[in-house]
Amino acid sequence: MQDLHEAFGGKKIVLGVTGGIAAYKVVQVARDMAQLGADVRVVMTRSAERFVGQQTFAALSGHPVLTSLFSSGADVPHVELARGADLAILAPATANSIAKVVAGMADDSLSATFLTVTCPVLIAPAMHTEMWQNPATEHNMAVLAGRGYYIVGPTSGALSSGDEGMGRMVEPAEIVSEAAEILARTSSLTGKRFLITAGGTREAIDPVRYIGNHSSGRMGYVLAEEAARRGAKVILVSGSTHLIPPVGVEVVKASSAQEMHDAVLAHASDADVIVKAAAVADFRPEIAADSKLKKDAGPPEVRLVPTVDILKELGHSSGLRKPGGILVGFAAETVRDEEQLVELARHKLEIKGADMVVANQVGVPDSGFEVPTNRAVIVTRTDVDRLGLVTKLGLAKRLLDDIAGLL
Repeated sequence: MQDLHEAFGGKKIVLGVTGGIAAYKVVQVARDMAQLGADVRVVMTRSAERFVGQQTFAALSGHPVLTSLFSSGADVPHVELARGADLAILAPATANSIAKVVAGMADDSLSATFLTVTCPVLIAPAMHTEMWQNPATEHNMAVLAGRGYYIVGPTSGALSSGDEGMGRMVEPAEIVSEAAEILARTSSLTGKRFLITAGGTREAIDPVRYIGNHSSGRMGYVLAEEAARRGAKVILVSGSTHLIPPVGVEVVKASSAQEMHDAVLAHASDADVIVKAAAVADFRPEIAADSKLKKDAGPPEVRLVPTVDILKELGHSSGLRKPGGILVGFAAETVRDEEQLVELARHKLEIKGADMVVANQVGVPDSGFEVPTNRAVIVTRTDVDRLGLVTKLGLAKRLLDDIAGLL
């Protein structure tokens, strides 16, 4: 129990209760978390009140229950409820409430609250088997998983109206246990300093043209956002990208490989973890023209020279990094065989002097540049983590779990 007290103590938990028969079991969830020291705040749909009265949750949590979008004061109730939450739990998560979360609807106090929260969200589905197996629900659950929502259950067992089958909400103890694991995971990097690079670099040919690559920067941005969500202080050195900077992350712009090199070295000595997820150009024009090269002058002669190898310099120059810090490299490879991918990652691990290398396939429709998924492996000096096809967020979570273990 001591571990659970540590996980929940002082944490603000938003508990969303919807209109399913399993709502009565969520009373136990609220009670257990409150007794473990959590600050439990409950928001209910009108339908949920047909199963459990709001006074029950108010008595157990010690706070009024939110049931309306409107109040007589100046505050916006659902915004105040969501602000500062460490975890939000939707239980029972009916098919309707799941669909509303996926669609981003905000037409009642619960859906508006869950659209406002910025913390991790745990979903505990509960519905009849036919609804759970409906393609619309299957699609919605896949969308939530891809967005990084945590999901517990459902399980098979007794349903309402005497039915049995898949769709039963898991027991309260399992929801509480899963919530504790999420809280522990999301605070695992508190106080750690991360330096992450993202995006592609542009090596100028002239003031108009450049040598670049297909990197969107999405992998590094997702990593930065997830690290910040877990409590890390993050500096993101970003190459070319159209992505919106993650909330709570300091962004340093770097267009070329040399600019990225200088920005990384300026911050490397303070970083507990350096993750080189950027697609840095391997070559640059030896000379960049001062003015635009004219087409009628014929094809220009462009001589390429190597750019600075930032990862290798960090790996083999201990004085540039914080003692005991972790160095992670990324490798984009066009091989199709997973064993070849592992071997290339091991090779890069050795020649670059890194502690960990993530190798992912590029040049295939579902992995690499400009898509939301990767086929990847994570290689350390003692272990290989084979992820297969995974979302970039899923890869970020797995990588940060591994890094937290090393730290």
